Amino acid sequence: MKILLMMAIIFTALDIFIIIFGFCLKFFSSQYKWKKEPKQDTLVGVSIIWLTMISCFLWVFYFYFSIFNNWIDSTTLPTIN
Repeated sequence: MKILLMMAIIFTALDIFIIIFGFCLKFFSSQYKWKKEPKQDTLVGVSIIWLTMISCFLWVFYFYFSIFNNWIDSTTLPTIN
């Protein structure tokens, strides 16, 4: 659980950094942008989409296991003797 929480926090922090970088991308002069394909704007947009999706899934998994972990541990499966 602690590893899942740490991974969710790391991916969320990286996602926030890239979102801020994406908003500030228009302030950079064109000499710092890549001249080859793929364009930097496209790469930043795709990375925002994937990192947001990964961090959302990590948070959903974390909260699912944190909510239902106690419930699963408290219930016992019936056994056939």
